[in-house]
Order: sequence, then C-alpha cells, then structure tokens
Amino acid sequence: MRILWSSNSPFCTTGYGQQTAIACRRLRGMGHDIAIFAYYGLQGAKVDWGDIPMYPNMANDFGIKFAGTFYKDHKADILLTLTDAWVLKDLDRNMNWVPWFPVDHDPVPQRVVAALKGNPGLVKAIAMSRFGQEQVRNFGIESYYIPHLINTDLYAPSEESRNLNRNHLGWQKKFVIGTVGTNHEHRKNWEVGMQAVAKFSKYHPGEVMYYCHTNAFDERGINLQKLRERLGIVDITRFPDMSNMITGISMEIMAATYNSMDVFLLPTKGEGFGIPIVEAMACGIPVITTACTAQTEICENGGGWMIKDLLPEWSGLESWQFECRPDEIVELLEQAYQAKKSGAIIERKELARKKALEYSEELHFDEYWIPVLADIEKRIKEPKNLEGIQSWRLAFIPPSCVPRKVLDLGSGLTMPYKPALETLGEYVAVDNRASGKDGIIKADAHDLPFSNGEFGFVWCSELLEHVKEPYKVVQEAKRVSKHGVILFSTPQNSNFRLDPDHKIVNTPHAITATGDGLISW
Repeated sequence: MRILWSSNSPFCTTGYGQQTAIACRRLRGMGHDIAIFAYYGLQGAKVDWGDIPMYPNMANDFGIKFAGTFYKDHKADILLTLTDAWVLKDLDRNMNWVPWFPVDHDPVPQRVVAALKGNPGLVKAIAMSRFGQEQVRNFGIESYYIPHLINTDLYAPSEESRNLNRNHLGWQKKFVIGTVGTNHEHRKNWEVGMQAVAKFSKYHPGEVMYYCHTNAFDERGINLQKLRERLGIVDITRFPDMSNMITGISMEIMAATYNSMDVFLLPTKGEGFGIPIVEAMACGIPVITTACTAQTEICENGGGWMIKDLLPEWSGLESWQFECRPDEIVELLEQAYQAKKSGAIIERKELARKKALEYSEELHFDEYWIPVLADIEKRIKEPKNLEGIQSWRLAFIPPSCVPRKVLDLGSGLTMPYKPALETLGEYVAVDNRASGKDGIIKADAHDLPFSNGEFGFVWCSELLEHVKEPYKVVQEAKRVSKHGVILFSTPQNSNFRLDPDHKIVNTPHAITATGDGLISW
C-alpha cells in the first residue's frame, strides 16, 4: 500500500517525531511504499530519509494546505496523520484519510467528533489509547486501537548507567525526582509539580534533586526559571542545556537520564497517550501521575502512584481536563521516598518495567499494525460511505410519518442513521450484505419483500450509485412507501471519482449544493 504519513519529522525529538521514526521505518520494512510529509520539522526542499522520501511544509497549518498536493505526487492510497484530529477539520476531503489521534479530555471535545464525522474521506480512525477509543465510540465513531510503542531494548534498566550518571552529576546520595514534558500552555502542570517538590524538599533538606527536562523559557508556556526562583528551589532543580534541547538529545542520553531518577513525576491535566511515562517505566522508574484520561490505563498495575483527588477544569476545547493538589503529590513523593529507604521500591520498579513491555516496539509492532493496515486496504477497495454518516443529510429526515414505520434501505451493517430514523416509528433495516444478525434484513433493493405502501417513509443514502438498475430501485422504494428520500453521489460530487464502484445514475434528479443527487416523493 502507498502511504503518505503526515506528522512531525523523524528528526524531531518530540513524541510524534519518535513515533514517525519508529513506524515509518518498520512499515517500509513490511513492504509498504511510504513517504513522510513532515508538517513540522522540515522546511525547504524534498529530501530522503534513508530510502523514505520526505516532503517539507511551507505553512504553519499542520499540513492542511499541501497534504493534497503531496498525496497526489506520491500517488498515495491513504493519508495517515499523526496529530490532533480537530486541527484537521479543513483537510482536503479528496483523500483516503486515516487519523491516528489523541484524546486528552473527558469527554472527547466536540471539535474532535466534528472533524472525524465531517470528512467523507475518513476510512477509519486509529485511537492511541483505549480511553480515546471508548470516548469516540460514545459518539458513534468506531476506531482501531494502536498505542504508541517505544524501544524497550534501549529504554531499559541499567545500574551501570545509573551509577555513572549520578556520580557524574553529584547525585549519588540524592532522592532524584524527574519530569520530562513540553512547556506549552499549562497542560503538563509544571506549576503544581514544582510547588509539590518545593514543599517536599523542606521535609528532607539536602536530600532532594528535581530534574526538569523541558525548555524553561518556551514562549508558549511559562518562565520556569522565574517560577523556581519564586519557590526557592533554584539549588535543587536542574534543566538540560538549551543548546542540546534545540539540536536534539539522543534516546541513549534520555535512557541514561531516566535511569538516574528515583521517581518520575507528571501531574498532567490530560494525556492522549504519555510517551515519557512509558519510557520512564521501561527504565524501571515508578511513576506518579494523575488518574485521568489515558494515564490510568498506561500506569495500571505499573508499580507507581496515581494522583486521585482531581478537580475538573474547563479548557479552550470546551471539555474537561483535570487539576490536582500539590499536597497530594507531596504525600505520594513521601511514599516513594520511604519505599526507596526500605527497599520496597524494587518491587515497584519491576512492575513498572513489566507494564512498559506492553508498549514494546520490538514485541508488539506487527501485532498492532499488520491487521489494521490489512483492514484499511480492504476498506479503500470497497464502495465508500457504506458505514458512514453525513450529518447535513439528517435535515432530509421528516419529524414524523404515517404509517409510523420507516425503511432504511441500504442501511449499512452499523446502521448509522438508525438513531435519527427510529424516532419516526418502527424501524426496518435492509442491506444485501447482512448475515441475519443485528436485526438487518438481507434483501435485494431491486425486489423488496414488502407490501405496497407498507412504510410511511423510506430513507436511502449512498446506495443508488452502487446498484445495477437504479430506476428499478427507485420504483421499488416508491412502491413500498408513502414518502421517501434518496441521496446519492453524482459526478458533480468531488468524492464521486474516489470510488471505482460508483455508477452514474441515469434517472431524473435534483442536485444538492454538495453535488449529490436527490430524489424525494
């Protein structure tokens, strides 16, 4: 399959950059013809990353402007995006879109739902957490599940690395707390984390060190240098060298950094996944993090401690993220401190490593990706919109009908329009692919097994352009119902040419603003 992968450049040390590097290298090894559209991390000219071509981005728009151009140039079968779904609401709809997306709110913001439901090119989405998968399912969106994966051979416990690094840094006798995260806005909650460390350090003077792996002066976040000065913890906090942060810090150095810690702290307000959490756990470092969004499933039985006393906080995406109290973090830091003193932390370290292996690139990449890509390849060869819903079409469904019985002709196996149609009365679904399950009648639309006028209303969406004799299907629909609406794609619809199964409908019909055919009676 020809895949255009759109995300951060594999050169970037961001989470998305790391996943791009891991996935694209392995997908190329599986035989897929893959190209990378680096919407972040590459400007200028097209280059090659080994044997994988990379397209640059010339606009600060998550790749929206040029995605269609590079999709055509690569002759791609799918566009696979690794970024937030809601930022891609204006993405070119003339592509087979597979978004690998995060959900870091509870419930999922409506902007995410609207972006996924509003693009007719959507093949099927990929959730990066079970939490995210369940959140979008609540709004009628089915998705695959593929978590982020890491190199657990590289990110692994190493006493040699731990001792060398701690000796070099003068941390041999310190209780080392570490946080790895971006400093953008307030989601990673650096303020609360630093307050907790400041208070905790007063109980153990001279014993605590806090390593903050971030850009302390990022203009998108807060000035962490000023914050630590105000909290009086300059002497016990360390930041990485900013020149190294800009040029990139290798994964080998990051693995050594995690190994230097005693506990990893991330009081985040919400995560779509949480790669640093898993990297720390893979190095055998117990984690303290908030019990919300994706973190709960990632850290469950992982030997760490969960921050549970959370206060919902309304965000700019009009949903909830979660604030926590510094005092609870202090209590959990004390538990970690005492566990180190007593030796009980060894068991927690082993549990952390065991849990992280569930997200091992080496162990699980093929297990997740092979069946998903096989299903995607099958889907893009099938007629489009068989299982989808286009919300604007709901306006054509009447508020009532007589008799109070409605036929959903070509319902699709998931019956997406059922919730809107069953309000009219008794709901009957027909699809020629049905196997008798889920209450769908398997029947031929050219010869329906119903009486004349049996239904008050017939609904037929995305079917007529697929049948052999559309005129006969229309006549059958009119025969069995008092009223009805049939909607279908025509050559005037920009999506018509994407589906090789589409046939031109040679019956008199009106054309909607979207280029769809409309027949009503």
